[in-house]
Amino acid sequence: MTRPLLRRRGGRPIYLTPLGVHSRYMLSAYLRHTMMVAAALMTIALTIDLWPQVPLLSADPDLGGPFLVWHIARLAMLRLPDLLPPLLPFATFLGVVWSESAFTESRERLLIWNSGRSPLLCLTPAVMAGLLMGASLFVLDGLLRPAAIHVQMAEVLGREGIRLDRTQSGGSHWIALPDGVMRAQIEYGPPVMLRNVTIYRLDTNGHLAEVNTARAARPLPGRRWKLENGRYWRADFENRGDVLTTGKTNEEAEITFRQRIVPLNLDPLWLHNKGLSPQYLRLGELRSLADAEIVSQDSSGYRTRLQALYSGPFFTCAMAVLGATLAMLSFAYQTRWRALVVVLLAGYLAHFAFKALYLVGEFGYIPPVVAGWLAPLLLMLAVAGVLLVIQRQRGLGLRLRETPKFADEV
Repeated sequence: MTRPLLRRRGGRPIYLTPLGVHSRYMLSAYLRHTMMVAAALMTIALTIDLWPQVPLLSADPDLGGPFLVWHIARLAMLRLPDLLPPLLPFATFLGVVWSESAFTESRERLLIWNSGRSPLLCLTPAVMAGLLMGASLFVLDGLLRPAAIHVQMAEVLGREGIRLDRTQSGGSHWIALPDGVMRAQIEYGPPVMLRNVTIYRLDTNGHLAEVNTARAARPLPGRRWKLENGRYWRADFENRGDVLTTGKTNEEAEITFRQRIVPLNLDPLWLHNKGLSPQYLRLGELRSLADAEIVSQDSSGYRTRLQALYSGPFFTCAMAVLGATLAMLSFAYQTRWRALVVVLLAGYLAHFAFKALYLVGEFGYIPPVVAGWLAPLLLMLAVAGVLLVIQRQRGLGLRLRETPKFADEV
């Protein structure tokens, strides 16, 4: 007597892979449309930026003439890393929304929806596009932008090169010190050097205690500066705060010196980059200045810029995912113009919030970490909320996967 043999028959099980053909197809569409949007925005930005600078180039005998077009094209390439980074996150959002709208109109989104693909897996191409554009943003903003602006400064090329020319001192600067104030002309170098220096030192009660004047000052290791060819005055009498009490018994004389070493809590790297916006600093200099003790509002700008530089790729990825989730929620089956306007407005508000928080942090009103990371974190919370709504609409509740497996048994 033989027992019946049960055999498993049927088709091969079907698994929805996150990095399959459809994901690569969607990723290519996202990147293609993002590049098209970025190119359109850059065309407008470059036209606005370069049009006033054409007379500057044509008036220069070294740049004008038959090679004027070449110099304009070269300046355009140098201005590209400065103009593109602020636009790239929003361009990524627009590229994703554009692609999703096109997929909806071609009924591709409906086909994928009916196949049972998980909403999370549908976000895989958006995450990949956001990571790629975020990495591009970091390279452009953190590496190429400072390199390009330093070329313009070195060659005194264009409007920014003339404005930030480091061979000019820019006149006298008043600089706050922990124990006083200083006025000097800065030779940015390298090496950095001060000219026509006057240092006013105060005592613990805020009274004038010492005045140093010198024709030049050079930095030394250990927060010390060497003053050259100057004079110094020191109030040694007891009643230092009573400026009306003067006489032969308590007069102070100025002492002339050829060289004098004084302690001065003044960072040479900060002086070398004084007047430069934080986004024009090289990454290593920015990190050093963010950790330096600077008696200036520039400290908030450096720290906020560093946090924004690190959070920029994360924000770009969040913008891409936001565009995909809002599109799946608002026009998965049909693109209505009102829903499209609402989605575009939401992306613009997210972009505006990131820039507004950066400005507030740069002026020291909120901590740099909050200025750099609050908008991306809130954006991801919004993405999670929209994704939860989509899950509930599809009857999945809190289950974040819907991967069908088909098999026949006999």
